[in-house]
Amino acid sequence: MITLLVMSACNTDRFFEIQRPQEPPWTTTATYEQGLNACYRIMQWAAMGRGWDVWFNWLPSGCAVKTTTGAAGLNGDLVFYRKFGERMSQLTDIWNQSYQVITMSNLALDLDKSGNGNPFGLDVNSQDYRDNYRRQVAEFHFCRAYAYFFLIRLFAPPYVHNGDNSVKTIPLKSTAAYSKEEVLNEKIGTREEVYRQIISDLQYAKAHLPEKFVLNTWNQVPGYEAGRANKWAASALLGKVFFLTGKHAEAKAEFDDLIASGVYFPDENPKDLYNKEKAHEFPSGAIYEFNGGDLGGTSERHNMYMYVGMVMGLRFRDSQGDELFNSPVNGEGTVMSSWNAFAVAYTALKQMGWIANPAAGDYSETPEALADLRYRQVFHRLLPMPPGTPENTINKGDPGYLEYESFPARAHLTTPHVYIDKFFRGAQGYGRYSKFPLIKITDIYLLRAWIQWKNGDAAAAAVDLNVVWDAANPTNPGRHTAENVTHESIWAEYLREMTGEGWVTDFIMGTQMDAPAGDDPLNTVVSPPYADWYWPIPSNEEALNPNYQYGD
Repeated sequence: MITLLVMSACNTDRFFEIQRPQEPPWTTTATYEQGLNACYRIMQWAAMGRGWDVWFNWLPSGCAVKTTTGAAGLNGDLVFYRKFGERMSQLTDIWNQSYQVITMSNLALDLDKSGNGNPFGLDVNSQDYRDNYRRQVAEFHFCRAYAYFFLIRLFAPPYVHNGDNSVKTIPLKSTAAYSKEEVLNEKIGTREEVYRQIISDLQYAKAHLPEKFVLNTWNQVPGYEAGRANKWAASALLGKVFFLTGKHAEAKAEFDDLIASGVYFPDENPKDLYNKEKAHEFPSGAIYEFNGGDLGGTSERHNMYMYVGMVMGLRFRDSQGDELFNSPVNGEGTVMSSWNAFAVAYTALKQMGWIANPAAGDYSETPEALADLRYRQVFHRLLPMPPGTPENTINKGDPGYLEYESFPARAHLTTPHVYIDKFFRGAQGYGRYSKFPLIKITDIYLLRAWIQWKNGDAAAAAVDLNVVWDAANPTNPGRHTAENVTHESIWAEYLREMTGEGWVTDFIMGTQMDAPAGDDPLNTVVSPPYADWYWPIPSNEEALNPNYQYGD
């Protein structure tokens, strides 16, 4: 039954006629964990994960620039040029796997409901019930919310602030389907209904998840929490959902709770958020992580890494070590990604204050850039390939490998470009398994700063902005004041902190600013309500669900 129901709506009559032996039921918290592990595995390592949330958020934001002569891999051109009417295999995979997470979560939550909150007959005063079962139920709520949030942002028009959100969007299921008729006739939820479900699930998760996991019996493994949600991950995501939908007072309440907890704070060095490959090593500023790490730092799981980072980042997955280095003797060191096709847009760099005057042909780095630890640690500038370079390539180990463009696909570039360097920074041998923050505390400070500025409290906004600024500029603290805080200054700080991550478009839409065109003339400014900013649902889903065909 589980095998059947984790499929999305596209099932054949023949499948339902096949007689299958009964699957072993969930009977203990250890077996219940198998369903939860399946959800997290899809969310982190299958097509739904592996950085696709970053890919579909940052590339079309107007803050990237395409640098390669050929088509960018992974349908990058379609995403970058906002070809929202196009269908892609990646989107079909994300759709199917997101609904696998939703269905698995529904099965687990249905069991909880039918079992009156204790289907395994546990002693309600026992550690197994308190620290395992109740937490697992809350995690299933988080997983369902996470999957729906992923889907609604990709496959539905953006939420209209203080407007009509009654448009039908995607299948909305708060319980599992137990018959062919239920599977093939799923209700289409309105935009409002889907977001209401997301918020309800995250509120439950926040109320019932622990601040810190209590490990016992079968889960006493170092790093067990990596890539999993606790109370504050649920609160952070809930606040970001509120922010995106224009419910700024509710968002601020979540951010206030999270910041007041004191659990998370900016790391001493920006790079420390991105250079951990061991599951049990947790950066101070990462609230929720993509867990490419392994329990102990070694792994043979070759597909479990930030896959899209090779097309939108500086390094290849086989880089060795955090620091950029290049050994001509034994070939060790940083491996540049020949697949990379995107850098940071000049318009974004200008907004950030990190480039002099690209419109006038001055691409020099500013003193502000050179003093900022973020620019120095998690971005990297490459100069154009020197004229006369043999065969238009600079090989690993050659002088200039980390200074100049190294691959023929970018030999046409005549100006410097700044690349994101936030991926594959783990220690030698494990670069591909580097973890990555999906939600970080500095993001929360910046979102609260914008809300406080919007509410007229520029002094409080400046305090939050300086928490982020000072961490990256310890030699020049206190840049932001009540007198100089504006939307543009907050946007600039957001770009300095969040460029190349999965929330830039959410900031744009949450603040209702114009989405910039960026450097490429084929893109244009997009104003609220960004009505066409979504991708079509998979054609097989549309064909098989009669509620799409008849508008029920």
